Amino acid sequence: MISGEIKRFLRDDGMIKVSRTLKELSYKIFQTREKLLDLLGREPTIEELAEKMQIDKEEIVEALEAGSEVESIYKPIHQKEGNEIRLMDKLEEKEHREEKILDHMLLQQLLGTLEKEERTLIYMRYFQDKTQSQVGKELGISQVQVSRMEKKIMENLRKIGT
Repeated sequence: MISGEIKRFLRDDGMIKVSRTLKELSYKIFQTREKLLDLLGREPTIEELAEKMQIDKEEIVEALEAGSEVESIYKPIHQKEGNEIRLMDKLEEKEHREEKILDHMLLQQLLGTLEKEERTLIYMRYFQDKTQSQVGKELGISQVQVSRMEKKIMENLRKIGT
């Protein structure tokens, strides 16, 4: 009985509670929209609805948004080759602020241990997203030398960071 009451409550009122005034306005907008659709032969604009109903555009938008369905973050937004991507998958995960600050402090400390040329190489590769060839041209060395230097620098930073 309780689950039936909850289902009826959600079915009748929707997931988000909206005032009766907004519900009534939303219904009037729907009726006016239908009349204008027949009259104009196309979808009426917000401005046309507002003019016809003699109310502000903002009120129209608010009523329309209040009457719209709630979207689930689990709703599939793309499906390809059996792989389903949901809206939730596209949302960024929030990192803990403290972890981000500590990571930044450690990175700053590690970069401070590098020689100027090494720091420049790492900055160009990882902060400016330049290729090894581009870095080599700017530093006046070959791509192979950049690769070797980068590998050596990263190994040293790993040793220091652990």
